[in-house]
Amino acid sequence: MGGIKRFCLFVFGLAGVLCLCALALPWVGPYQSEAAALMANPYYYLASQIVLAITAFGLVVTLLVSIFAPRKRKTVVISSEGGDQITVTKTAISSQATHVIEDGDKFVAEKVHVGLGRGGKIQVAARIRPRRVVDVTTEGKRLHDDLASGLATVCGDRVEHVNLEFVEAEMPEPAQDVVVETVESLEVPESVYEHAARLAETEESADITVPLSSVVPAPTSAMDEDEPTDVDGEVA
Repeated sequence: MGGIKRFCLFVFGLAGVLCLCALALPWVGPYQSEAAALMANPYYYLASQIVLAITAFGLVVTLLVSIFAPRKRKTVVISSEGGDQITVTKTAISSQATHVIEDGDKFVAEKVHVGLGRGGKIQVAARIRPRRVVDVTTEGKRLHDDLASGLATVCGDRVEHVNLEFVEAEMPEPAQDVVVETVESLEVPESVYEHAARLAETEESADITVPLSSVVPAPTSAMDEDEPTDVDGEVA
């Protein structure tokens, strides 16, 4: 609903409520005499006449619209030859538009409105939500051409306008590719290589040594300690 139409409806409704109150209070309610006495006030009387005029004008417009407004059609005559006709429903046109928009899994058709103009012309308006951030200038033109071609297969040359409205994407724009620069050459001091080589040699040749002097055999028994032995290990 447009802003002007909404404002007119608001003024008409408010004027109708005020007019109803001004006419009903002198008849019903606990303040009948006070409400009737207000009619003697010229400002109150003038305000009552204004809201009454607005209410009467709005009622007349509503009556005329209900009588002469064209009937809302649900089908469109695509071709007619003799007594034969080919018609397409608005639901079929909306379904075809949704199929074209969502083909390729790039967009989501949130709302598709199909209007009928004079002479059986078709007006299609769609609200589209991209799945990811896209270039609306390029993708919008491509989608508009695809819609015009796709709807032509159903409606022929009856399509008059195709209006597209893009809203925010479902997912934010993916991160851009980060370019990593590799270093071609890096000067390393010779001392670093020499230190690394010495460290590697040390790790490869490192052995654990235990001095023999630190090993003291434990006596097996008291008799063995008293009896001397010769070199061959026999008792002397």
